[in-house]
Amino acid sequence: MDPFALDHVIVAGPSLPDLVAALEARTGVRAVAGGRHAGQGTHNALAGLGDERYLELLVPDPDGSGGRFRDEIRHLGRPALHGWCARAGDADAVAERVRSLGLSARRLPMTRTRPDGVALAWELVYVDGHPYGGLMPFFIDWRGSPHPSASLGGPLAFGGLELAHPDAAGLAALLGAWGPLPEGVRVVEGGAPRLAAAWRGPAGEDAWSGRGGPI
Repeated sequence: MDPFALDHVIVAGPSLPDLVAALEARTGVRAVAGGRHAGQGTHNALAGLGDERYLELLVPDPDGSGGRFRDEIRHLGRPALHGWCARAGDADAVAERVRSLGLSARRLPMTRTRPDGVALAWELVYVDGHPYGGLMPFFIDWRGSPHPSASLGGPLAFGGLELAHPDAAGLAALLGAWGPLPEGVRVVEGGAPRLAAAWRGPAGEDAWSGRGGPI
C-alpha cells in the first residue's frame, strides 16, 4: 500500500463568497474556484497547502439540489472544520484494508469539471462502523486525474491538523492500520471529539476547528 498521506482538509459553511473572503482577509491568499460536485449539490474553492495537499472550502451549491454532501453540511450556520481526506493506495487496496479490520468500506465514484473545462474523476472510500466520526479520514483515489494541488501552487504554509478524542489511543491505533500518521497530523486526548487545523499566508495565520462530520 502507498504511504499514508494527507490529501486535503475541508472547511464547510453556508456561503462560498464569505469563506473565500475570510481566508483572503486572514492570510492574503484567495482560494480559486473548484467546480460543482455532480449529483452532490455542493461546490467548492481551493487553496494549495504544498506537498500535494490543499484546503477545500465546501458549501451547498445555490444552483444545486439534494445530494449526500449537501445534506451533511446544510445544517451549518457558520463555517467549521468539517473533516479530512487521505491517500493510502488505490480504492481497491484501501477497501480491502478496511474490511480486514472488520469495518465496512463505502465507495463513491465522483466527478467535477474545473472552470477551465478539465474533467476530474476519482473515487472515495469511507470507513464505516467505528466510533470516531469525522476524526477518521475518508480516502481518495484520483484514478489518474490531475491532482488539484498541481494547479494551485503552495501559497499557504500548513500548520498541522490535530485530532482530539476521549479514546485517543483507539483512534491512533485505527489510523495506524494505514501506517505512520501523515506529516503534520497528530492525535491527542480530549474531553470531546474535535478537529483543529491552521495554515499561514503572507498576511497571517488562519485557524479552524470543529466536531467534524461525514462527507
